[in-house]
Amino acid sequence: MAESHFKVSVVIPAYNEEAVIEPTVRALSSALATAGLAYEIRVVEDQSSDSTWAILSRLSAEIPAVKPIRNHGKGGYGLAVRAGLSSFEGDAVIVSMADGSDSPSDVVAYAQALADGYDCAFGNRFSGQTQVQDYPLVKKMLNRAGNLLIAYLTGFREYRDFTNGFKGYRRHVVETMAPLISADFNLTVEMSVKAVLSGARAKIIPNSWRDRDGGVSKFNVGRLGPRYLATIAYCVLGDYIRRAGARERKSTS
Repeated sequence: MAESHFKVSVVIPAYNEEAVIEPTVRALSSALATAGLAYEIRVVEDQSSDSTWAILSRLSAEIPAVKPIRNHGKGGYGLAVRAGLSSFEGDAVIVSMADGSDSPSDVVAYAQALADGYDCAFGNRFSGQTQVQDYPLVKKMLNRAGNLLIAYLTGFREYRDFTNGFKGYRRHVVETMAPLISADFNLTVEMSVKAVLSGARAKIIPNSWRDRDGGVSKFNVGRLGPRYLATIAYCVLGDYIRRAGARERKSTS
């Protein structure tokens, strides 16, 4: 049963997204408002050289729930998301993309799952129940292999889309992830693996995906492969070190 007064925050990193950010934000705001959800859209402008910030400033004046901030530290997807995670106001947070690849209706489904009490809402692009448009074949093959490895290492075998950045988390789950250290897209793996290893209860939601309508993708498989592997090792070994040798607390009663 959904909690009363539940508020969801949507964190969106944005770097040079002038071509797509306005329709993305408008569609998302409309979907959340229509669903009757209390929400904020916290777009993190990541040192863009185009008019992304000007567009966000105009949108925030028109739509009070749009609350853009700037990432004043080093740039990068992971660092921008972390800036949003350090400042969001909701009871839960959903990380989504600026390019419109994530469906607003799926954001609403995530928010409703989190409001119903799930610790996490994990999207699955490859369940066969939704549309995935124009996903590159080589990227998909590497994705499937990598996610199979993560599922095996974490023991969460029923889930095969850890690298999907489009996920939702309750505030207390985000707090258990500290410290987050990833600066790039590997943050998506760090967050989801840490959540699973913490014992968080996740609802798996088939989600649609389509290629961006404009602008340039910042994702590069060749660059990110080693970072993903290092991140997986860091999370799994860190969890092992924390648990190794620990004994259950004895009852004092």
